[in-house]
Amino acid sequence: MNENFIMQQVVIGQETNLYAGVRGIAVKILNRVDRTDAYLDKLLEIEIKNSELNSKDKALLFEIVHGVIRWLGRIDWVLNGFYKGQFSKCIPNVKNSMRVALYQILFLDKVPEHAAVFESVEFVKKIQGEKSANLTNAVLRNIIRNKDGIRYPKEDEDIVGYFSAYYSHPSWMVKRWIKRFGEEETKKLLIANNNRPKHTLRVNQLKTNPEELKTLLDSVSLKYKPGTYLQEYLELFSITNITNWEYFQKGYFSIQDESTGFSCKALDAKPGMKVLDLCAAPGGKSAFLADEMKNEGEIVAIDKFESRLEIFKKNMERLGITNVRTVAKDSLHFNERDFDRVIADVPCSGIGKKKKKPRIHD
Repeated sequence: MNENFIMQQVVIGQETNLYAGVRGIAVKILNRVDRTDAYLDKLLEIEIKNSELNSKDKALLFEIVHGVIRWLGRIDWVLNGFYKGQFSKCIPNVKNSMRVALYQILFLDKVPEHAAVFESVEFVKKIQGEKSANLTNAVLRNIIRNKDGIRYPKEDEDIVGYFSAYYSHPSWMVKRWIKRFGEEETKKLLIANNNRPKHTLRVNQLKTNPEELKTLLDSVSLKYKPGTYLQEYLELFSITNITNWEYFQKGYFSIQDESTGFSCKALDAKPGMKVLDLCAAPGGKSAFLADEMKNEGEIVAIDKFESRLEIFKKNMERLGITNVRTVAKDSLHFNERDFDRVIADVPCSGIGKKKKKPRIHD
C-alpha cells in the first residue's frame, strides 16, 4: 500500500481522536467557520453523520455551536476583558475552546460551570499542551469568580456599544435600528433575534394528515405541540436528526418555519390555478402551494441557478408533487403570461433570518 496514503490515514485518525466528543467537535467546526465561508449547518450535518454521538449529545453539539455563533459578540467581549493580550490573535483551538466553555457558563444552566471548564482545559491540554491549558483554566475561572460583575459599555453613556456587546449584534445594525425604530423597539428586536429558533414540521397533506403524523411522532417518542398559527405545522420540543427518519424520506413532512406558510396562505391558491413562483429554490413555498392546490393545476417555479433547481426537484419528488414545472432562468427575462397568482421570495439581506442563521449579519 502507498506509504503517503497510510500516513494520510494516520493523520486523519489522529485528528478524529483529538477532536472527539461534543466539545472537541464543536471546536473543530468553529475553527472551520473562522477560516472559511463554509455553511455552518452543513458542517454540523457532516460531523454529526460521521460521529458516534447519541441523540442527546447531538442536540448539545447543535446547541453549543449555534449558541457560540449567536452570542459571539458578547462572548468575545467578555473574553477580551479577562484575556491578557489580544484575544483575537489567540491560537484557534484555545480561542474556540474558551468560547465553547464560556457559552456553557453564561447560557446553559444544565451544564455545571466546573464541568465546562474541566472539559475545555482537558481538550486544550491534549491538543496544545500544558501551558495553553493553564491559561485556559485561569481565564475561565477568573470569569466565573467575577461573573456577576462583568463590565459592559454603560447603557446610559454608550447605548450602541452596550446593545452591540450585550445583545451580540454588530454596531452598524444597532445604529440603524435605533435611528429607524428608537431604543425600546430596537431592544425588543435584539432580544427576539437571540431567542432559540423553533423547530417546526409542515405536514404534507398529499401523503398524510396532522393526526397520522402525530401518531407516528408518538411512536418514536418525539415530543411536539401544534403550530402557533397554522394547523399544517407541528413544533418539536427538541432538536433531532429527523431527516434520517423513514417518514421524512417518504415525504410525510418538510422541515419548514411556520412563517413561510403565511405568504402561501395569503396567496389563496386553489386547485386548477396556474401559479408563478419566482426565486423558487429550494422549494418550500412551491411545496406548500402544491399541497394547497391538491396537486392540481400548475406551478411554474423559476430559479436562476440550475444546481438549486436540482435540489428543488428532489424535494418535489420526495413529497410526491407532480404539478410543478421548473424553469432555470433569471426572473427578469421570463416572459410567460396569464398566471392566476404570483409569489416572489426575492433575495434580500437575510437579517430577518438571524434567529435561524446567526452568521447572517457577519
